[in-house]
Amino acid sequence: MGKYKEHGVLIYLNNPLYMGFIKLQADKGLGRSFAGLLAFCTGLFQMGYISKSEYLRFKARYSTPLDKEPQQLTLADTPLQNELNKLDKTFGEVITQWSLHPEQKWRERWIKKAMENGDLPNAKKLLIIVGGNNESDK
Repeated sequence: MGKYKEHGVLIYLNNPLYMGFIKLQADKGLGRSFAGLLAFCTGLFQMGYISKSEYLRFKARYSTPLDKEPQQLTLADTPLQNELNKLDKTFGEVITQWSLHPEQKWRERWIKKAMENGDLPNAKKLLIIVGGNNESDK
């Protein structure tokens, strides 16, 4: 047996249903899955098969237009994102060890790396710490 998957339903739509589905997608700016799930959960609610709270939760979830959904990483972006996550974690470790390493060369290397990767949260924190330390040295 294969891996467990969510319950899937393959449906075939006649022309009027398919055209209505396409119009729903266009009007709401939804992807195919969200448009289908929105119509499905609305129908189940109106027929009395799901509660109002379930319907409202599903409606909020499946009414999100494509341009408002968070962008998913492509396969090409995933290794890069993994590397950035590792680097950010390393910056966090550098921050905790900052006061333990008085070597200026070590500190300069990490400051330079933080400036190159200033969009990472822990790189920003390091630059703030360094900025604060520089102010106290004056």
